[in-house]
Amino acid sequence: MPLYMDIHELGEVSAEDVAKAHVADLEAQEKYGVNYLKYWVNEKCGRVFCLVEAPNAEAANACHREAHGLVARKIIEIQPELADGFLGDVQTNAAGAAILPGGGADAQDPGIRTVLFTDIVNSTTFTQSLGDQAALELFGVHDTIVRDALSALGGREVKHTGDGIMASFVGQARAS
Repeated sequence: MPLYMDIHELGEVSAEDVAKAHVADLEAQEKYGVNYLKYWVNEKCGRVFCLVEAPNAEAANACHREAHGLVARKIIEIQPELADGFLGDVQTNAAGAAILPGGGADAQDPGIRTVLFTDIVNSTTFTQSLGDQAALELFGVHDTIVRDALSALGGREVKHTGDGIMASFVGQARAS
C-alpha cells in the first residue's frame, strides 16, 4: 500500500490535541482502509506531519475529516526506503508521537531534517589520472571521514553515491 506524509498547519492546536486527534484517526482508520503509523509535532514551525499507509491521499484525508476535522493542507506520496533513510527508525511515545532517540517520551521529534550532500569534485578525472585502485582508496578516505563525522554528530547516511554521500540530520545545528 502506498505511503503518505501529510502536512497540517498547527495553528492553535496543542500537542495534546494532536495526540487526541491521532487516537481518533486510529479508531476511524479501518473504515477508510488506512493505517496511521506515527506523527510529528513541530511547534516551532507550526506544523504537524502524519505518516500513513493508504490506498490514496483522499482516503487518508477522509479519515482525518471524519475522525476530528483536522484535514491536511498537503499530502505527499513518499517512498518507504526514503522515509526510513531520511527519518531513521523513528520511535514513538505511547500517544504515537515521534520522539528523538534517547530523549525520553517528552522529547518530541520535530519532523524536520537537514540534508547534506558530499561530492568528490572531478571524481571521473581522478579515476582516469590516478587509476581505479588509487581512486577507490581516495574515495574510501572520503567515506571514512564523512561516516565518522556523521556518527559523531548524530547524522545518518541515506545513500552512497559512489563519489559522495547523502546524509540527514535532525535539525540544522548538527549538520553545520
